[in-house]
Amino acid sequence: MRRFFPSYFYCFFLGGIFYVPHIHAQGTDSLELTPAALHSPHRATVLSLALPGAGQVYNKKIWKVPVIYGALAASGYFFYDFNQKVKTQNAYFTDLYAQNKQPSIFEIEQRDNDRVSRDVAGIAFVVIYVLQVVDATVDAHFFEFNIDQKLGVSVLQSPQNALSFTYKIP
Repeated sequence: MRRFFPSYFYCFFLGGIFYVPHIHAQGTDSLELTPAALHSPHRATVLSLALPGAGQVYNKKIWKVPVIYGALAASGYFFYDFNQKVKTQNAYFTDLYAQNKQPSIFEIEQRDNDRVSRDVAGIAFVVIYVLQVVDATVDAHFFEFNIDQKLGVSVLQSPQNALSFTYKIP
């Protein structure tokens, strides 16, 4: 019974994520849905929350997935490494206190620095996770946004106009 539940749960979960609703109009005026009209920012958000990088794949920005996983892996590795160092130092301090000895100031500062580094790595992991969700959501909102040659930034050599923004009206 244990193996039965998770497999059906994942099938229903993934089926619900990838379900694309169809709208049928009556009469000669048919409502046509373009792929961009079916592109949902909500779906991109849910996918990114469920699996990091899935929202970027849904938005067809696959190049971002290795960057996301690399950043999450690096921060996860540093969190694990510094956590192991803090545990080792705490065990060493416990042994010292059992022998009625005191750790040196340098050892205490080293443990405190490792603890701060561990906390920063944990915060970085959470921030990267949240940023990839925000990136997928914003990218889904701008799925149809057209960037063409009418918008530009140019740097001019004259001292009066150091930076110029130009936009050509069609």
